[in-house]
Formats: sequence, C-alpha cells, structure tokens
Amino acid sequence: MNNSDSGLVFSVLFKSILSYWPKFIDVEKLRLDKDYPNLYTVNGLGNIGDSIAEKFNSETDAVLMITICDAITSTVRSAALFSTVINPALLRPSTVRENFERRLHRAAINSELGWSEDDILLIKRYFEVNMQ
Repeated sequence: MNNSDSGLVFSVLFKSILSYWPKFIDVEKLRLDKDYPNLYTVNGLGNIGDSIAEKFNSETDAVLMITICDAITSTVRSAALFSTVINPALLRPSTVRENFERRLHRAAINSELGWSEDDILLIKRYFEVNMQ
C-alpha cells in the first residue's frame, strides 16, 4: 500500500468522519409506525447525518465519506432501540464497516444512485486496499 492509499483504510476513514459528528446524540425520541412496530425513525438523526454528508459533496472521495456517514447514521439508528444517548465514537467499528461496505457494493452496481465512473473506481480501490 502506498501513502496515497492510506486514506482509503477503513479505520482512517472512520476516524476522520467521526470528527464531524457530535460527541453525543440524543436518540430518546423515536417515531414508530403504528402499522409496523419494527419501523421507526429517530427524530433529528437524519438531519445530523445529512448536514455532515453535505460537506463532502464536492470532495474527490465524496462517495466514501457520504457512504460512511450514511452507515454511521444507520448504525446509530439501530442502537437507538437500546439506548437514549449515543456516542458515535463508541460504535463498534466492525458493525459500521459491515454496513459501509454493503452500501459501497450497492453503489458500485446500482447506477441509479448516481455515482460517477471515478466514484466506482474509488470504491474498487477501497476494496483492494482493505482486503489486503
């Protein structure tokens, strides 16, 4: 792995994106769907994730940063069923990584998500670096 690839290592990406997240997220307020008790949202969580992801729209590695941000949001949402306050830095990196990589695979094969050929090449490079 060369120096330019070090920014593609999952642990580096995860640490980098966590610096944008608040130290604690209040997830006490869940909105449940009456017809589907397993379907819920955390009030305000989507806004936090979206505002962080927007900062990366023009970056070269936007596909990675936006996708890892979405993975963190999803992981926080899942943890919200069991806690009222979450510190994103204490999320299990393996859980976030699994979620992140599943989303990257989907981005690489689903053209409707709107990622460019360069984005897809970056996703492939991410997997090359992280599978060594």
